[in-house]
Amino acid sequence: MSFHPDKCQTLPVSRKRNPTPCSYQLHGHTLSPVNEAKYLGVTLSHDLRWDIHILNITNKANQMLGFLRRNLRVGSQEVKQRAYFALVRSPLEFASPVWDPYTCKDVDRLEAVQRRAARWVVNRHRKTSSVDAMLEHLQWPTLQDRRRRARLITMYKYTNGLLSINTRNTPTPNPTAKSTRLLHDAAYQLPLCRTTYRQKSFFPRTIVDWNALPGEVALSPSLEAFKSRI
Repeated sequence: MSFHPDKCQTLPVSRKRNPTPCSYQLHGHTLSPVNEAKYLGVTLSHDLRWDIHILNITNKANQMLGFLRRNLRVGSQEVKQRAYFALVRSPLEFASPVWDPYTCKDVDRLEAVQRRAARWVVNRHRKTSSVDAMLEHLQWPTLQDRRRRARLITMYKYTNGLLSINTRNTPTPNPTAKSTRLLHDAAYQLPLCRTTYRQKSFFPRTIVDWNALPGEVALSPSLEAFKSRI
């Protein structure tokens, strides 16, 4: 595979206040550093934050929602709901196990999109109308709950060898799982985390939820059975 140096950039990843400057070259061409870059639809930032990615996807989701409100002139809640699920919510959740936020600011920014969509689907735009009641009527779980479910499904796939990933430096089974009633047999040992960013990354964060699952759920015989039990 060949690379064009003018189309290549470097993304230094560091949370130091004064990171060590580095220069990289490709075929004698010095590559320009950037603070963020999109890779497979996910915006990666130099400081490992996800606020830029979340801002990007919520802006696109709101634009699509506005497009639907202007052009989908039907009164059927079912049709509007399907349009929201396919064209707004689905892109909004792409690769969510990777970037699932933990700050209230980012969580609320994402939930605001769904709350606006609920108003559109049920056609209630008065400020006095309860959006929580609309969400309950539509039986929509929060996006945060859906992302948690997506993380657990990904963890099930990892546990059962359904993911093609490098298992180096990945979690190890908890050696005390079979000797205590508090953990199921598929529990993992929680890795040591020295920073909040590490603690809230996929494996440490999901292991807490995974270990808390009932044994009959975590040890489901198939992926479909697991999905139906969580």
